Amino acid sequence: MSNETDTFVQEVNEGLRQDRMLDLIKRFGPFFLASFAILFVGMLGWQAWRDNARVEAGKQAASLMAAQRLLDQEDTAKAKQEFEVLAGRGPRVIRAMARMQRGAALVNEGDLEAALVEFDAAAEIAPDQIMRESAQIRAAYVAADTKDFAELRRRLQPLLNSTSRFSFLAKELLGVEAWEAGEAELARDALQELTLAFDAPQAVRARAQAALAVVGPSAGTPEEGANAPASSLGESK
Repeated sequence: MSNETDTFVQEVNEGLRQDRMLDLIKRFGPFFLASFAILFVGMLGWQAWRDNARVEAGKQAASLMAAQRLLDQEDTAKAKQEFEVLAGRGPRVIRAMARMQRGAALVNEGDLEAALVEFDAAAEIAPDQIMRESAQIRAAYVAADTKDFAELRRRLQPLLNSTSRFSFLAKELLGVEAWEAGEAELARDALQELTLAFDAPQAVRARAQAALAVVGPSAGTPEEGANAPASSLGESK
């Protein structure tokens, strides 16, 4: 993988490779989350069965899936209305999913501030860790485009401390946004940690390795071919 990365970096000039690589990472991160939405919808029937009001919850689960189909069919206005109704009643799992899906619809429309409100609300009412962190990472991707780096870092902290796989996406986003904010050492540390995380998704590790080629070595690391001791490792942190 490192040979392919080196070849890629050599083929483009310094300015273009920064823009393209960082944009690639920010584009692919949210797509990784799509599988979680599918998983949640599939689990709704089972979770609704456990609820005391399982009959009503089952109806709401069906309504949620119907609203999702409207969104898939690009009937965004009607889908948002349905999600808004579902977000105000029923089991927490239904309400949290409805808010996240309404947030996704708002992102598609470019209303990022409103989407951020929906994802934050979903995280607050989420019934379990996976759903809560799914909402938090989606909110973080929106915050990366709407808030300053200090606010984004605050939002990412709970995910960075998590033991779930969302922590890898949080570290990736931190690395990219730290680089764009001029925090090169922080970016390098976050990305380097990802390349060494063997339990991280392979795609995330590959993107982190490619991004490190853009960020470059730390200031204390000798350039290749420089007159430096062979044992010198430079700064690792």
